[in-house]
Amino acid sequence: MKKIIYYLTFLILLLIINSLPVSAKEIETCTRTETNLHVRGKFNLGTNKDDILSTPCVNDMDKIYDFANLISDEDEDKLYQVVTNFINLSNYDLALVTTNENPKYSEVEYADDFYDYNMFGKNETRDGLLILIDMYNRRVYVSTTGYAIKMYDDNRIDTIIDAGYLELKNADYYNCLNNMVLETLNIFNSGYPESNNEMLIDENGDPYFLKYISYPLVIVISSLVTLIVSLILYFKTRLKIKKADTVSYLKKRDLTMKTDKLVNSTVTHTRIATSSSGFGGGSSGGSSFHSSSSGSSHGGGGRSF
Repeated sequence: MKKIIYYLTFLILLLIINSLPVSAKEIETCTRTETNLHVRGKFNLGTNKDDILSTPCVNDMDKIYDFANLISDEDEDKLYQVVTNFINLSNYDLALVTTNENPKYSEVEYADDFYDYNMFGKNETRDGLLILIDMYNRRVYVSTTGYAIKMYDDNRIDTIIDAGYLELKNADYYNCLNNMVLETLNIFNSGYPESNNEMLIDENGDPYFLKYISYPLVIVISSLVTLIVSLILYFKTRLKIKKADTVSYLKKRDLTMKTDKLVNSTVTHTRIATSSSGFGGGSSGGSSFHSSSSGSSHGGGGRSF
């Protein structure tokens, strides 16, 4: 009888242990208030206070924020090593986030705000990525910032999601995130994509495109300028020759020049309009991007699961 009670007690303990969340690691958080929002000064626009207050405040050094308790402590430790390896090799930041609740309008806003309103990002341009598993909306999303926008165009983001999508569908969240991070590093090692050759990143981390003049257009413009200058020089030369001939003729005839005075005459002046508009334009490149509630630019892409 005692053995039966012992085994029953043991089974009950196992059931209790298995019913506990798979991750017991505590995420270090802070509390945002009206007087202390815990954000970079330039992101406190005044109009986005609600967006800031609804964004979790975390320690940016942790890198893994498993709010949905999808990953065991052991697997989280292994993920942390993979993430820090990527950060050291790429000089891009990287954060992994899971959540069961989303107070934002979409997973896009959650990911962008989480990155902006915490201290993520390498260099002045805040280069980096955030991978979000949103269990509330059943969406996976990759957000890029700074030079990561240029590095990871839309096709590359699809490739990153593909790397972990089957595991995500099978609820294997550790291998999903691990595969996505490894693919992110693999893509980084291949350099910038040709699709973003015309993209530049400014000092704020925002992408823009150089205006350029195509080679055939350069030839046409150069030819027109050369023709116009040649015609001006030609007519100036002809005018000087005619003037010299006229003066010589008058001297030979001993004639004097008279000036007629115009009475009750009106002289009109017509302004010749000039155009200062330039030529050229920018390409949209391979990365689609948008502005977040902080006013900064983000690329990215996602998928339902």
